[in-house]
Amino acid sequence: LARKFLQQLSKVFRYVLQSKEKGLVSLQSELNFIKNYVQLLQTRFGDSLKVNIDIKPNDLDKQIAPVTLQILIENAIKHNVVNQSNVLNISILTYDNFLFVENNIQPKKQVETSNRQGLNNLKTLYGFL
Repeated sequence: LARKFLQQLSKVFRYVLQSKEKGLVSLQSELNFIKNYVQLLQTRFGDSLKVNIDIKPNDLDKQIAPVTLQILIENAIKHNVVNQSNVLNISILTYDNFLFVENNIQPKKQVETSNRQGLNNLKTLYGFL
């Protein structure tokens, strides 16, 4: 388990380092990264976290800011209860030229480390792009 975790972690770090200088990456590239990231999360949360990806093949070449999906998944986990009694379901899908990231809402009573800036920073980034 430790070896598998380290392999996934190295893939995640490699992607972050390689893509940080790029303004945009393909959705396919971002999804490959997310699959590795989700495997790390499932080591932590097990079956309490479900991530469903439903991307239309002709959308895979579209461009996205690097680590956008990671930020949104992290935000969903940070602000929602995730345990065996409260499975967090996250869906990533494309429809009608839009990319959607959705999750069921089961808010935590208190979020320890939130500065409430994650989504605002993402909006600012896309406004700039």
